[in-house]
Amino acid sequence: MDSIVNTIAPLLPLLYRLIAATIIAVTMYLIIRLLEKILQALLKGVEAEYVARLSDMVKLFLYIFTAIIVAAVVAPEIQIFSILILLIGFAVILMFHDELKNLGAELYVRYRGLVRKGDWIEIDGMEVHIIDFDALGVWGETAKFERVFIPYTKIINSIIINKLTLLGLVSRVQIAAPMAYDVDYVKDVIEKAVAKIKEELASEPEVVYAGSSENMNSFIVEMRIINIRKLSKVVAVLEAELKKEIPDVVVKA
Repeated sequence: MDSIVNTIAPLLPLLYRLIAATIIAVTMYLIIRLLEKILQALLKGVEAEYVARLSDMVKLFLYIFTAIIVAAVVAPEIQIFSILILLIGFAVILMFHDELKNLGAELYVRYRGLVRKGDWIEIDGMEVHIIDFDALGVWGETAKFERVFIPYTKIINSIIINKLTLLGLVSRVQIAAPMAYDVDYVKDVIEKAVAKIKEELASEPEVVYAGSSENMNSFIVEMRIINIRKLSKVVAVLEAELKKEIPDVVVKA
């Protein structure tokens, strides 16, 4: 009996520390489980998305804080404690890699002002009107009012063309006409058609001949539209005017 007691006695301090660490971990777990409800009660009237985001950030802090406290209780020796802290750090990075990466991307996008509400941007060949920001990315609409979500990590890893200037939305319209029509004639028709929408433009449009392919001559019309919501209407009017003179014309915005 004495031998068993003598064997267990040196382990009792460690056992007590493990019990204390378990109590701390369980207490923190219960607090974290109730955290979102507590925040909702404290922040009545605040957007649910903001509360959920704040809850995630506080949870992350509590996880790290709990891990450090448990490590300090279980291993008060400085060498072992340092090793545990290092392991905890690696574990946190692995567990929250995506969240930390996206958080860093969000801070960069917001700090540098890469995109703002109301901007029209082109990303991966798609034009998007930015309408809102959330914790993971930005929400936008296409010219056809299709909803688009773009993660912050996508924004910083892609080439972004911001088409909204102080003079309005910069839009490029591609026009293709059969080669049976003379280039100068087509250009003259385009300029006359553009004159019909001049009131919707912030500056003088530019018409450029882009070459020919597949029996079609291509032109690019670059214009700055004052009201970005009228993009579809402006292009429709331009196309209608062109078809009066060149029925086979193809217009792409």
